[in-house]
Amino acid sequence: MTAVTASKTSGTVEDLLSPRAAAWKSVAETSLPLQPTPLDAQPSAYVQKAWANRDRGNVPSVKVKALAAGDQLVLRLEWAAPDPRRTISDNNVYADACAVLFPSNGKDAELATMGSADKPVTAWYWRAGAAGPFLATATGLGTVSREARHGIQATGEWQAGSWQVVLAGPAKSARIGVAVWSGIAGERAGLKSHTPAWHDLKVG
Repeated sequence: MTAVTASKTSGTVEDLLSPRAAAWKSVAETSLPLQPTPLDAQPSAYVQKAWANRDRGNVPSVKVKALAAGDQLVLRLEWAAPDPRRTISDNNVYADACAVLFPSNGKDAELATMGSADKPVTAWYWRAGAAGPFLATATGLGTVSREARHGIQATGEWQAGSWQVVLAGPAKSARIGVAVWSGIAGERAGLKSHTPAWHDLKVG
């Protein structure tokens, strides 16, 4: 299991929200391999049938950098997107997106099933073209619900064939996961590339 280390910084979250902020240049980068979510884990029988012969998991890996600014965890994600989808412009057009996942209550929640009733999963979610990020909680497949109020901040930029997204918020978990949705591949909801297991998060 690859660990992600969040180095402590005296900078503010506002200083770090730009993916091109100077502080990110000296931060160690961790590459996490991604896998497509299992088709038989999709809660919709229609999706299982419609995607039976289609390629999934369009994003093979994501680069992660992490900083700890006071009580805030700030994460920078970068992944290849040669043909980006910057917004949802029609019913069958899907935008690129990403999320950072945490066990909600410190317990070792099941990442593959998006948690359970007693061991939920929390997600910081960013989508290209959206007004802002949102915080979501899941207690199993197909149970994602958005929180009306949250303290998550995020910015994203596309340049040179890649998305660079910074997400920031309070986090107490010692483990994280990552998910990426490829708009051009039609990925949405449970169709995504993700880390199949949790990765340790170390602050220091």
